[in-house]
Amino acid sequence: MSIRRQPDPIPDNANFGIINTGSMTGPAQAAPFSRNAAQNNHISETVDSAHRSIEDLRRRLEELRSQHPEADRALRDLDMIAPRLDDPERDPGTMRYMLQNLVERCGGIPGVLAAAQLVQSTVTALLPSS
Repeated sequence: MSIRRQPDPIPDNANFGIINTGSMTGPAQAAPFSRNAAQNNHISETVDSAHRSIEDLRRRLEELRSQHPEADRALRDLDMIAPRLDDPERDPGTMRYMLQNLVERCGGIPGVLAAAQLVQSTVTALLPSS
């Protein structure tokens, strides 16, 4: 029997389409009844989000500064990262290295690792993919 003689598949839920575990550019359609989806990147919102995450981490580290010596070092890391957000010539490799150091430093300070990881993800979203 030819594939053309078979009826079109009937979607049984909203996720009748492409499963993407990597990166994609442009819209994609997978089957009948599918719809195109496109992503818009709003860079100013992303920069604001990165600044907010940095300020939140800074506030948490300031509160713990007297209790943990690593908090001082993490604050110095933040002081190097924050001004580079607005620099169009920022080096992605250097930024990734500084962000990784920040997360590692914050790993030993209770209650700030998640905030450091948020800084890492929001700042990394601004960098070109490698």
